[in-house]
Amino acid sequence: MKPVTEILSREHQVVLSRLTELERALDTYSEETLRDTLRFFDESVTLHRRKEEEVLFPALSAHFPPDTGPVACMLAEHQDEKRHLDELRQALEKGDRVKVIVHGQLIVNHLRQHISKEDQVLFPMAERLLGHDQRDRISSGFKSIGNCCPEASYG
Repeated sequence: MKPVTEILSREHQVVLSRLTELERALDTYSEETLRDTLRFFDESVTLHRRKEEEVLFPALSAHFPPDTGPVACMLAEHQDEKRHLDELRQALEKGDRVKVIVHGQLIVNHLRQHISKEDQVLFPMAERLLGHDQRDRISSGFKSIGNCCPEASYG
């Protein structure tokens, strides 16, 4: 059986690619690319986050303490991500180059670490803990939310 978290890892690869583009946009201060990246996060990454927060994390919650376990940690990091994105958006709207660069780099660093934790720790843990029926429900839940990254080669 194909790992239920495989689609999330594939989407992570697309996000990592976009983070590299964001870094280049910060280096050259390309407002067009910065705005495009924010659109990508508002549209595509929001769907990805929904798959995790509405489908995978609730299935995993039964296996961990609600306030201190890995799911709680990932949810807190999602909130940090949203805050960093809002700060980047505000700085871009104000034309504050220094804050754009600072908040943009915070997003890059935060998400690279976050994705690594999910791909290397949480997802393998999920594959060990989730039963066949749970995997089927998760897969259906992912499909109902939809394809967030067409370039993620869903196989």
